[in-house]
Amino acid sequence: MATTLVIVGKSLKINKPFLDYIDSQVYLHVKTPNIKIYLDKNDNNLFENLEKIISESEQTILMTSSESFNLIGKIISTLNEDVLELKEGMLVPSKTIEQKNKSYLLMYKNKKINIIEAKENEKLPQILLTSQEESTMFSLIGLDEDSTKILLEPLADTYEIKLTSTSVIEGWSYIEATTYKYGNLEKFLLSVKSLFPDKFIQDGNILTHIVESLKDSHQTLSVAESCTGGQIASMITGISGSSEVFNGSIVSYSNDIKKAWLGVSDETFKNYGAVSELCIREMMEGILKASSSDFALATSGIAGPNGGTSSKPVGTVFVGARAKNGEILVERVLIKGDRKYIQIQSCYHALRLLLHVGKDVFFKK
Repeated sequence: MATTLVIVGKSLKINKPFLDYIDSQVYLHVKTPNIKIYLDKNDNNLFENLEKIISESEQTILMTSSESFNLIGKIISTLNEDVLELKEGMLVPSKTIEQKNKSYLLMYKNKKINIIEAKENEKLPQILLTSQEESTMFSLIGLDEDSTKILLEPLADTYEIKLTSTSVIEGWSYIEATTYKYGNLEKFLLSVKSLFPDKFIQDGNILTHIVESLKDSHQTLSVAESCTGGQIASMITGISGSSEVFNGSIVSYSNDIKKAWLGVSDETFKNYGAVSELCIREMMEGILKASSSDFALATSGIAGPNGGTSSKPVGTVFVGARAKNGEILVERVLIKGDRKYIQIQSCYHALRLLLHVGKDVFFKK
């Protein structure tokens, strides 16, 4: 069921970290909303705008700032020809059908509306809406988006599944599979896994999959980062349970630290530079010696906007992954975008290589 997320209150709109937290919690309940709209409580047309949004939506989450919460309740009550009542210490419309602390659910013309007070620096109240569609997310590693569509669409038609795919990076497709009324999602996923046993990862969160797979195999990971500045470590440690598998990281931003902490040689800097395959190989060697991990990742590149040359333009990044007793992969990639995008894409390229060098761990038959 299509969901519209409405953010009411300018204080929420300008708070990027809190917005990211809201988005993550909404995703757990309704996946990605079809529409996200920002409204100001001082908007002269707030009533009309809300009426239009709700009327055109299948279901709506109204995420309001503290100062907008009661105002929105009054507007919804008026719209629904209702009155506010004090229930469990909170003013809510009398037609409320479910209520939790600072969150309540009601119907308007057979459409569900969940009104929530979102207060900065506090835990978000419970979201009372859920997705009515049966859907799941999965990844295919080593296939481009065009090939993914060509190979999967006939299979999806067989099981009455709707597919939406996107390219995380080149060679990594992320797909949402949603059932039609009589679709069979379970059989579709089994067929995809059978078709691509060494490319298919069903877990919607690839980082969770990496952590859980390492835990199951009793193996560990460490990271040596330069241009990504610790972002891979942050992504991994954002997953519950990562302390069992993630030994640590070295953010070796300067060449002096690469040399002193990771053992990158003066000859490598002189002859090849920090942004090079040999530097990545030595960074991984150094982090494995320091951590005694089973797997290592490394990144070094030019995130920009300055620092590029004709031979190594902005966006040139070397990424590597190594299994302690096995394969080593290093790739040079050229990423287009601003500094932040180059950094995050570099992380995903490194994670892609980790999946390849640890294929026996991450792609289970």
